[in-house]
Parts: sequence; structure tokens; C-alpha cells
Amino acid sequence: MTNTTTAPRDAMLVCANGHVITDRLRARPDLRLARCDRCGAATVDRCRTCGYELPGAGSVPGYETVGASRPPDACPGCGAAFPWARADRPPGEDAIDRLDALLRRLPRVARELGRQRNPLSVRDDRDLDDLVRALLPVAFDDVRPEARTPLYARTTRTALYLADEGVVVVAHLVRPGVTEADLAARWEADVSEYTARGRAVVFFVHDPERRLPDPERLEATWSRETEGPEVYCVIAT
Repeated sequence: MTNTTTAPRDAMLVCANGHVITDRLRARPDLRLARCDRCGAATVDRCRTCGYELPGAGSVPGYETVGASRPPDACPGCGAAFPWARADRPPGEDAIDRLDALLRRLPRVARELGRQRNPLSVRDDRDLDDLVRALLPVAFDDVRPEARTPLYARTTRTALYLADEGVVVVAHLVRPGVTEADLAARWEADVSEYTARGRAVVFFVHDPERRLPDPERLEATWSRETEGPEVYCVIAT
């Protein structure tokens, strides 16, 4: 069934990740895109289950609407959930689960890349930053690198901010000379800096030589769920 309402509303064009391309599609058909110019996802202007047109901006004679409406989470016609329904929720289990799965596979990715004709070697924290930065777009659309020089580092480091999820990922490599106490100090500095900005933090530790004696305990110690920004720790070997 296709929506044939005569209500004075325009139509909306939205990508599968919930980015509104336009809520004035009928008035501005020139704005139609096959794919989102922000994330590349395919666009839709109606429910794929029942064909109900996505309601856009209201129409007032003599005036033009300013700004864009938010897309509905479910179809007004049949109630089917749209694929972007969870995109605007605060960071929670879905985003953290995807991050957890991705980061725990990073050591395997590093080993495979190390076997190539031009092998990749993760020798220091900056190499690790580069590898994490390359992997995150596999699962997340809007990954924003942020240069920083924390007190515990002699050189510039890169934190990766997942803008849609409100999560920042900070990565640390365990190598000779890096102790549990060193990592605890880094954890405290990272958590203090980023939770103060209202961001959830994923504290990622890559321990390829299994130098940490009890990673499960450390993951539990360095993960924190509170009413404010949450903190998660992933230690991968």
C-alpha cells in the first residue's frame, strides 16, 4: 500500500544509517541522491515493507521550512522498524559489542598483515593507532581521529572518536618496559580526559606477547558502568 494522504506535508529522503538527505523531496527533487553523501549508504523515501511514504516537512503557504526533521524510527503505516532506528541511541551494548568483536580480532589481523610481501609491524603505540584507525571503518561510519599529546607519552598519539556512538577509543601496546602500573596510570588519564567531555571510553590494550598475567581481572577492574559516561576495557592477545 502506498501513502496517498493529502495532508500538506512534503516527503523525506533518508539513508539506511538515519542521515536525512532532505525532508522536502517533492519541492526539491534535485536533492535526491542514490547514496548518502556522508556515509555512502543507500537512500529510501518510503517504507520497504508497505510502501508508505516517509513524511517530510510541513507546508505553510508563503513560507519555507528551515532545518530538517528527524526520521521516524518506525513506519507510520505498518509499524515496521527502519534500519536506522537504533542509530541515535546513546552508546550501549550494540556499539560496544561491535567494538569488542573488532578489537579482539586485531591481533590476528596484525599477524596476517605481518606475513605479507610488505609486512606491517606493530612496534609502538603509534603503529597501533594506525592499525586501529584502519580497522574501525569496517564497523563504524563516522570515525574521527583526534591528535593529542597525553602526559604519559613523548610523542603525539591519536584517539579515535566514533561520532555517531559518542565513544572514544584509545589504544595501548604492551611491550618491554610497559607494566601494569604504567597502564593503570594511562587508564586514569584517558578516562579523566574523555569522560569529562561526556564521552564513553573504550580502553584498548594490545598484548601480543601475553605480558599481562591476569587480563580478565584487569578488564573487570578497568571497566566501569555508571550513570555518566561508561568505560570499557578490552585486552587482546
